[in-house]
Amino acid sequence: MFFRKGKRIEELVLRHLKQVDATLVAFNESLIAYVVEKEIEKAKEYALKTHNAEGRADDIRREVEVELLAGALLAPSRRDILEIIEQVDRLANSGEATLDTLLLERIDIPEEIVTYIEQIAEETGKIREEVNSALHALFHDPSNTTVHTKEIEILEGNVDRLEREALKTIFKMEIDLARKLQLRDFIEDLVEISDRAEDLSDRIDIMVAERSL
Repeated sequence: MFFRKGKRIEELVLRHLKQVDATLVAFNESLIAYVVEKEIEKAKEYALKTHNAEGRADDIRREVEVELLAGALLAPSRRDILEIIEQVDRLANSGEATLDTLLLERIDIPEEIVTYIEQIAEETGKIREEVNSALHALFHDPSNTTVHTKEIEILEGNVDRLEREALKTIFKMEIDLARKLQLRDFIEDLVEISDRAEDLSDRIDIMVAERSL
């Protein structure tokens, strides 16, 4: 799909993806440690791993940008790759930001919504795997990307449903309004990863469609 130093760009994009993947794996470990296992120190340990992996992803993203600005690809492809890598980067940013809020505010998670959070985390993990598959297909088998982008859309719909159920549960609880709003904001932060993944899948679909014309 790409020309002029395309192999170098592919290598960097997939290295970046690997670091974003590591960020989201560490994010999930931290989330489960905090919400399910109630182990705050373990959650902090994995939050640090999340932060470090996200920082390495940023470093690789800047390498890609330098290569592209130096003319590594033709102009239309430069635009596409910049958009793709920025949207992939937002997945890591969303995970890191969610943990920052969770640990900084020491949010008290009621048992009534723990199961919803676990299920959202599980669906988000599946989305992460489909993002990996979609990006690899983009470089090696573009005709197969839609298999993965459609699955991302389905999984994102599952997360939306779980979000609505969690929020309904929160606002039925006999707790202070301020705590309800804090929990609402946390749930909305948590599902941001799946929202950004759907944006990415839409961009991949457009990119593949344009190149098949």
